[in-house]
Amino acid sequence: MTFHVQSAIAIVLLVTIVEAAPPQAPIDVYELADYRLTTEVFERFIQASRRVGDITREDSAFTFAPLFTKDLLLSGDAVAGVNGLVARLQNHAGLAAALEAAKITPREYAKFSLTMVVAHLAHGFLKSGVLTQVAPGAATANVAFVKAHETDVNATLEQLGIHD
Repeated sequence: MTFHVQSAIAIVLLVTIVEAAPPQAPIDVYELADYRLTTEVFERFIQASRRVGDITREDSAFTFAPLFTKDLLLSGDAVAGVNGLVARLQNHAGLAAALEAAKITPREYAKFSLTMVVAHLAHGFLKSGVLTQVAPGAATANVAFVKAHETDVNATLEQLGIHD
């Protein structure tokens, strides 16, 4: 009986701590502009994306409201798009579980997604000659990251239904 009481107390304390945690502020333009793609996060992103891709293909809710759309990825308001993606990831039980299993937060996943797509597009423009350079700083580092991981980036984008 003592074990069950201790377990119940631990659960109540955990729920209280989680509910008491202050909500995070929405992602802002500076957080996005300074975000850098890293190998550590990319590994967790790939793991989560396998399951996210499966869920979005299997769940009919995504037939008419895909997780990744051109509006989200290429709209003039990246901040609104990424915050909307965070909300969708948090509010869908399967997606939230997929991210949790890969040890990546919805916030990190959304920032990585958007940044990777933008860097992938810039890399493509550089390769084709449409662009001769990108702005120094995070943008240059992110394009270099995509170039260095091009095969894995392309495979992951394809898994998520994001096609060139």
